[in-house]
Amino acid sequence: MSTAGENGRTRVPNRTLPGKYMLGSWQSLGASDAQKILEEEIITTQQLLVVRCVYRSGSDFPAHAHQQEQITIVESGTLDFVVNGDEVRVGPGQMISVFPGVLHSTHAAGETPVRALNIFHPPAARAPEVRRARTARVRQAGVV
Repeated sequence: MSTAGENGRTRVPNRTLPGKYMLGSWQSLGASDAQKILEEEIITTQQLLVVRCVYRSGSDFPAHAHQQEQITIVESGTLDFVVNGDEVRVGPGQMISVFPGVLHSTHAAGETPVRALNIFHPPAARAPEVRRARTARVRQAGVV
């Protein structure tokens, strides 16, 4: 069943049929941004972790590595990555794949927020779910 949202769009309820499929909708998630740094909405399946983010202009993610492959697809704005010392600029419609265990950092360049999808495979050890937004603590223009 679907319902009409406040903007007239059809809203699809989130549901999981174990062993068959998971259906989720970004529209059912409300992004919060208590620290005014990063908004994120998260959908986790058995094989993927998908994080839809809005990065504040000037925000920085210090160098880190993780066990999963990370694919970042920039929808609007520009993200500057440093991947094992190589600088890579990723703009609207572009993507970057960072392999597991590779050290990388990210900076939201420009004057406008950056919208991007971050996809991780495999997801961290979590059950399939659709979660409400959470706010990540990151460094922004000298604020920790």
